[in-house]
Amino acid sequence: MDGEPDPTTVEARLRERLAELDAEIGELTKPPDDAGSISFGKRVGEGTSQAIDRFAEVGVAQELQPIKERVERALEKLEDGTYGKCDNCGKEIAAGRLEAAPESALCIDCA
Repeated sequence: MDGEPDPTTVEARLRERLAELDAEIGELTKPPDDAGSISFGKRVGEGTSQAIDRFAEVGVAQELQPIKERVERALEKLEDGTYGKCDNCGKEIAAGRLEAAPESALCIDCA
């Protein structure tokens, strides 16, 4: 990536990523279709397996939330004209870093 990143391209990439994250988080956190039929017993059965799967899905959704927040922050920075500047030290974020991770709000030194 040479020079300044194209704001229109960056915004499109970030909005696409935000939509993907929203869809993935929504899918992972939606209530199970057959929650009423889950039963638990002394042995590990289907209900217990479903509960464990559910905990795993919610855990993944929680891990995606900070990524979503970084994407939203990058979009805010585009809007206010500070995209490409580190939130911590104010220096320019390397173009290669922004190319690889357009949601970056910190330079490599501050990250």
